[in-house]
Amino acid sequence: MNTALISNEIKTIKSMFALGTDIHFVFYQPNFECAFDRVHNFILDMENKLSVFSSKSSVSKLNRYGSYIPIKVCPDVYNLIKKSLEYSKFSEGYFDITIKRLMDLWKEAKQKNQMPSKEEIELALTFSGTENIQILPGYKVKLKNKVKLDFGAIAKGFIADKIREIFEQEGINSAIVDLGGHILTVGKKRNESFWKVGIRHPFKTRENIVGFLELGSTSVVTSASYERYFTIDAKILSHIINPKTGFPVEDDIASITVVDTNSTFADAISTALFAMGLKKAINFIQSKKTIEAVVVTSFREIYITPALAQRFTLCDSSFRVIKTNEVIVL
Repeated sequence: MNTALISNEIKTIKSMFALGTDIHFVFYQPNFECAFDRVHNFILDMENKLSVFSSKSSVSKLNRYGSYIPIKVCPDVYNLIKKSLEYSKFSEGYFDITIKRLMDLWKEAKQKNQMPSKEEIELALTFSGTENIQILPGYKVKLKNKVKLDFGAIAKGFIADKIREIFEQEGINSAIVDLGGHILTVGKKRNESFWKVGIRHPFKTRENIVGFLELGSTSVVTSASYERYFTIDAKILSHIINPKTGFPVEDDIASITVVDTNSTFADAISTALFAMGLKKAINFIQSKKTIEAVVVTSFREIYITPALAQRFTLCDSSFRVIKTNEVIVL
């Protein structure tokens, strides 16, 4: 635990490692111990249920036996699958939890340092698609066509929503949580109207930001390939797979940040937008009108939705800020 006096107020920092990343909690109020303990236990419990690396997890059992018989899962996993199907439909299939076979194929290619063949990718694609998930009464799920599930692109968002619920139950009204690129702001920071959340600079180290947003109680989720990527035969590839093509995303998007009070939605949609590529992502944002996003490109342009533009401060003048309602991307 690290406690420091910042701007004449006490903040307490707590940390843990889970979900493959360091998770940091900053509390700006006393009497947070019970809330932290509950959240700590919940995160570890959900990790055990969702991990594709543990043979005993709910997801591993579903992947192993779900194509043969309906598998009963806990309410949280059941609801997460239902949300995943909802967001897959909303995103026109660009968010898809059934691409585990594709993920495994690319992981194997990385280990061999050899690009997979077109035939291997096409085969893996045939074993994907959310139409192969059947939701049944009694918290049961049946899989078809030998699909396998991976919640890596939505689990943190779902967990962040649960963290907010627990904090509300425990009376936490001034805190911020960093789940490894997924920021959850709770209430307001003492003596300040808004939280300042930085958008990482895509061409510099982690400590540098291209700008920052001033926000209330919400979630800020970024999808990018500047930190998570892999190399095959000297070619750098994104860790985000396009579920339509089966290939890692290759585009001019450096990062996409989605801001929403629904963390699960923000997590899923940031991934979907990244997979779409720049042109489709901007057009999709414009057509839906309910997505608040910041899109940073490799050619130093920042596309931002009008509401967020009012809360955004640019920190690198070499970038050009463009409101999404003021541009036509063909």
